[in-house]
Amino acid sequence: MRRLVVLALSFAAALAPAMTGAAPAMPTPAAAATEAARQAAMEGYLYFYPLVTMDLTRRQSIHPSRGAQGAPANTFLHGRALPEPEAATPWANPDMLRSTAWLDLTGGPVVLSTPDTQGRLYTLTLLDMWTDAFAILGKRGTGTAKGNTAIVPPGWTGALPPGMARIDAPTAHVWAKNLIQADGPADYAAVHALQDGFVLTPLAQWNLPPQAQRLRSDPSLDLAIPVREQVESMPTDAFFTYAAGLLRKNPPHPTDQPVLAQLRRVGLVPGRPFDFDKLDHPAKQGMRRGMRAARERMAAAAGRTVQDVNGWQRETASIGVYGNAYLRRALAAQAQPGSGLPEDVAVLLLAADSEGAPLDGAHGYVLRFESGQLPPAGALWSLAAYDGNGMPAANPLGRRALGSRAPLRYNADGSLDVRLSHAVPAPEAQSNWLPLPLSGPASVLLRVYQPGPALLDGLWAPPAAQREENPESAEKTEP
Repeated sequence: MRRLVVLALSFAAALAPAMTGAAPAMPTPAAAATEAARQAAMEGYLYFYPLVTMDLTRRQSIHPSRGAQGAPANTFLHGRALPEPEAATPWANPDMLRSTAWLDLTGGPVVLSTPDTQGRLYTLTLLDMWTDAFAILGKRGTGTAKGNTAIVPPGWTGALPPGMARIDAPTAHVWAKNLIQADGPADYAAVHALQDGFVLTPLAQWNLPPQAQRLRSDPSLDLAIPVREQVESMPTDAFFTYAAGLLRKNPPHPTDQPVLAQLRRVGLVPGRPFDFDKLDHPAKQGMRRGMRAARERMAAAAGRTVQDVNGWQRETASIGVYGNAYLRRALAAQAQPGSGLPEDVAVLLLAADSEGAPLDGAHGYVLRFESGQLPPAGALWSLAAYDGNGMPAANPLGRRALGSRAPLRYNADGSLDVRLSHAVPAPEAQSNWLPLPLSGPASVLLRVYQPGPALLDGLWAPPAAQREENPESAEKTEP
C-alpha cells in the first residue's frame, strides 16, 4: 500500500508543472492565418494534382502539332504493333494493342460505337478528369457484341435515340483507354479491323455524313516538357490559379466537401476565379509552405503501399477508383495517370530472387508453379522481361512474352517450370523459356487479365525465382 501511495504522489508531482504553470501562448492572428493557409494548400495540392495532370495530358494529346503521336478530340489513336525491343516504350504491354481518345462532351453527348469482337478480349476504360475509372466496357462486363453507347456530360437533359445505352460522365472531358488482345504479327490484320470499329461520334452528328473537325492551336501549351515535370515545377500561384479554373469546368465529387471547405479559407471557391495576389502576406506564405509540404509528403509516401512476397512486388492500395484518398490518387497520377481497375488486369513485378538478390541477366532462374497454382486468370496471363530501364529484352527467337497462350510443357505431376535467362536453352526446353536481358538489372512483369478473387484478395502469390548456377544445355547468345 505504501508503494502505491509513493507512486501516486510521484505521478502527481510530475503533472504539477503542467497543471499549475502558465497556459501556452496563443498563436498570433498572423501565425494562425499562415497555418490555416498551409494546411489548405497542402491538402489542396494533393487534391488538385490529378486534375492538373489530366488536363495537361489532354491538351498535349489533342494538340494539332502532335501529328501521328496525337489525335483530335473524339478520335481514337490506335497503336498498331506490339512492342519491339528496339522501338518500344518502357514496360510496354506484349499482349494487347492500345487505343486512346479524349472525348469532348462540352457540346453534348458523344456516341461510342464498339464492334463485335466475337469473344476477343478487350477492356475499354473511361476515366474522368480526376483520374477515376467511372465505366468499363468489354468482355468482363458489357460483353463483346456490337453496340452504341452515349457518353453524356453532367447536367445534360436531352433525349437519346431509342434503344441507345447511356453512361453519365462526371466531367465534360473523358479519357478513353482501350486494350484489345493481339496474338502476334499474324493477328494484326484482324485486330486492326476491330480497332477501326471503335468510333466516336458527337450525338449532334449521329446518322449524318462525317464532318471535318476544326483544329485549334494552343499557343500557351508547352509540348516539349513532360507533364509531370510541368506540374511539379509550377509555382504556388500558377498551380492554384490553374486548378481553380479547372474546378469551374469539372465538378468536384460529392464527398469532396471537407477539402473544399479548407480551400475556402484561402478564397478558392468552386465556380469562382482565384486571385493569389489578393491574399495577404501570411496566407501567401502559408500556401507556399503547404505546397512544399505536399510535395514532400508525396516523395515520402511513394512506394509505401507496395507489398513484397517471394521477391514479387504488388500494389496493395486502391487503383482506378480512389474516393477521398487524395494522397493515393495523386501518387497514382504521378506514376501513371489513367490507371484502370485491378479487376481487369493485375500486375506483379519480380525484382528479386528467392535469396533477395536483384535479378540479373547474367544469371538463370526457374519459376516453379506447382500443380493447381497457376495464375488465377479469368482470361489469360503472361510473363514479360525487361531491362533496368523497363525496355523489353531482345532475344534471337523474337519472343515478347510467355504465358497461358503459349504451348507450354508441363511436368508429369502437373507443375510448370518457367526458365528465365539470357542464355538460350536446348531446343526441347525452349517452349518454357522467357529471355532476360544480356546482363545487368532485370525484372519480370506478370500480367493477369480478369484475375480471380484469390489474387485480388492477396491470397495467391507467384513462386519465388530460384537461381540456377549452371543452366543445363544453354549457350550465351547475342540477340
